[in-house]
Amino acid sequence: MEMIRAFFDTSVILNRILNLSKEAEKVFSDPDINKYTNEYVLKELYHVLKKQFKFSEIQISYALEYVRNERTILPTLKKDDFTIVENRDKADKPIVCSAYKHDLIFYIDDEKTYQDAKKYVQVVRITKDK
Repeated sequence: MEMIRAFFDTSVILNRILNLSKEAEKVFSDPDINKYTNEYVLKELYHVLKKQFKFSEIQISYALEYVRNERTILPTLKKDDFTIVENRDKADKPIVCSAYKHDLIFYIDDEKTYQDAKKYVQVVRITKDK
């Protein structure tokens, strides 16, 4: 069986860290998936955990360390590379572009970016549990 090469969006990582999705937990623990994300996602994750979820610096450090240990962290692409794709949410452009440029299956929760990204990459929607 060929390994799946997957890029994880911030929303999927949050779903796992916050235990909001059994689907996210499953893909995080699947040994047949090579997992990737990028530095941009880590920065976004830091800010969301701090501002929206009021995590302490130590909690954020543990969360980021967990992410770093579980997947390959790609460098954020250069701004010139962002012209590769059109996306309504400009904040998600560096994320979609990384999945596209590295030919990775894109795992995301966000509906708008899911719709935009599927023009460029294979996309899997991982949603929160109801």
